[in-house]
Amino acid sequence: MADVVEGLTNYEFGWKTTWLDNRLSFNGSVFRQDWEDFQFSILGANGLTEIKNANQARINGAEFSLAFAATYNLQLTAGAAFYDAELTENYCGFTDDDGNPVTECADPEAPEGTQLPVTPKMKGNLTARYTFDAAGGEAFLQGAVVHVGDRKSDLRLAEREILGDLDAYTTVDVSAGYRRNDWKVDVYVNNLFDERGELNRFTQCAESVCGAAGVVPEYPNGQVYTVVTQPRTIGVRFSQEF
Repeated sequence: MADVVEGLTNYEFGWKTTWLDNRLSFNGSVFRQDWEDFQFSILGANGLTEIKNANQARINGAEFSLAFAATYNLQLTAGAAFYDAELTENYCGFTDDDGNPVTECADPEAPEGTQLPVTPKMKGNLTARYTFDAAGGEAFLQGAVVHVGDRKSDLRLAEREILGDLDAYTTVDVSAGYRRNDWKVDVYVNNLFDERGELNRFTQCAESVCGAAGVVPEYPNGQVYTVVTQPRTIGVRFSQEF
């Protein structure tokens, strides 16, 4: 059986601009990606990862970034991305004699128009940093917010139903620091509100076995595991240049 290699054709238009005497920069791009025989991983027999080829997919997207020196001391940065990612042909779950994905079947595992897994429709971030002189050195205060939209856990509809969707989440990081001469010290709190953002969901073996209720005696209700963001983390960082 011949190997099927994925291919990607990307069409993109981008720009970089500056405004307000270079105090404001606005960059971005819009793009379309045509994905042929794209590859994705599944949990196959005996709990081993298998790489599968689906057929055609398409991603339309736009990404933007903004940096603004609001004052001499205050710097604002922001970014946003929007994606429309979906199959443009059926995924039937098997290939022909030449190894090419079959797209015509009575009951596709993922029909044309299915949203691709893991990719959110929207994500964004915002950071504010204030610097000022203090005691012969330079100090700063910073806050950052990151938002990730909801996502699909799997391409295949049956497995997606077992695993469930990945919910949207928002995290906040704050930090403060002081620098003088060749040393600096930072204090930070990552994930200030201890948000348990969902990054991934999985089962120990095939979802239809280990994730479905009543199939495996050890897991009468099925067992789906969720990987979450790092919990609230408080730390101090010291560094010195030599």
